Amino acid sequence: MPRLSAEALKARIAALQKQLAAAENSKAPAIRKVRALMKKLGVTMTDLAETPATKAVKRGSRRRRPRKADAAPKKSATKIPVKYRDANGNAWTGRGKTPTWILEAEKTGKSREEFRVPQ
Repeated sequence: MPRLSAEALKARIAALQKQLAAAENSKAPAIRKVRALMKKLGVTMTDLAETPATKAVKRGSRRRRPRKADAAPKKSATKIPVKYRDANGNAWTGRGKTPTWILEAEKTGKSREEFRVPQ
């Protein structure tokens, strides 16, 4: 973008300020209409701030799914024992994607069994 002179920048700023003022002036009638409609319908700002879900809970709506009485409680995650560990302290349970440290060791000719932790 070419550098503009100070006068050109000031003129551009003045033009943008005029556009901003025109935009703000065009909002004023719309705001007046909205306020009049809110007054006519009895809507408050609090009503606008509430979400439909919040209103449903406040009014005791039946939209919420009932809980199953016989649903078993969720099990807590059990810790899986480590099956593979290297000299650097890297560990793997043997589940999921093979870690890069094992893949790199296998590329150098080492066996996966060399890293197996005795159970």
